[in-house]
Amino acid sequence: MKTFEAKKLYYSIGEVSKITALPAYLLRHWENDFPELSPARNPKGNRIYTHKDIAVALAIKKLVYEQGYTIEKAKALMQGQTISTDDVKETETLLKAHQPPAKLHHKQDEQRKALLLEAKDIIEDLLARLK
Repeated sequence: MKTFEAKKLYYSIGEVSKITALPAYLLRHWENDFPELSPARNPKGNRIYTHKDIAVALAIKKLVYEQGYTIEKAKALMQGQTISTDDVKETETLLKAHQPPAKLHHKQDEQRKALLLEAKDIIEDLLARLK
């Protein structure tokens, strides 16, 4: 079985929001409630999330949304809890799912190019008829 190596070390809050399906404001709020979720900041002051930060956010989400714990109970459960290798592997699987393959981009680019060329031909034909 191949191991996944992420191409990125850090993710923005918007990217993490998409990966975790959690709104950005909730991630920011959870930073206050859960000391385990503490993304670093880049020189501009933007949050930069690591794989571990994403795993923590997913663990909190699981406790609150899937298992139905209150924030207070989830805080108590998270205190002193370490993120397991399985949590990190689950995070890497999610990250892999959010990284479209390069071939797909190339194929989409070719399709766009073909559509644009077709549109160009139609426009040129219409312009020729107007003259």
